[in-house]
Amino acid sequence: MTRETEKAVFLNRIIEVPEDDTVRLVYADWLDENAESERAEFIRVQIKLGSAEGEERSRLKEREEAILRK
Repeated sequence: MTRETEKAVFLNRIIEVPEDDTVRLVYADWLDENAESERAEFIRVQIKLGSAEGEERSRLKEREEAILRK
């Protein structure tokens, strides 16, 4: 399976089951292994934002914005 095919499989699964963060986390691991660490971090930050509060939420929001600016 090519890298692009693997990526398409992950993205299709994420679309099929949007409420399942497990698929996103596995995809983030795959991105790390395929030299896309910043995109992987972005996904993890967004998942954590879903349950973060207070100071942690502020810190994660700042990190999310910093990654987006890049």
